[in-house]
Amino acid sequence: MDFALDSGNTAWVLISTALVLFMTPGLAFFYGGMVRGKNVLAMLMQNFFAMGILAVLWAAVVFSLAFGNAGDGGVIGNLDF
Repeated sequence: MDFALDSGNTAWVLISTALVLFMTPGLAFFYGGMVRGKNVLAMLMQNFFAMGILAVLWAAVVFSLAFGNAGDGGVIGNLDF
């Protein structure tokens, strides 16, 4: 299996990432509706804080795993980037 770094693969990963980031505020409001009224803001802030941490993790670690050299028939990349 050859997973080449081309525009189609890159676009798919970036669009998937954008859709997950777009979904996070909706999830925050969903969780906010499940808690008591005084805890809604705390729940919203936890979700947005998690979205920020995940963006940093993507840039620091997951980008390299997604686009690194997978080696002989591997699916996940290495941490070269």
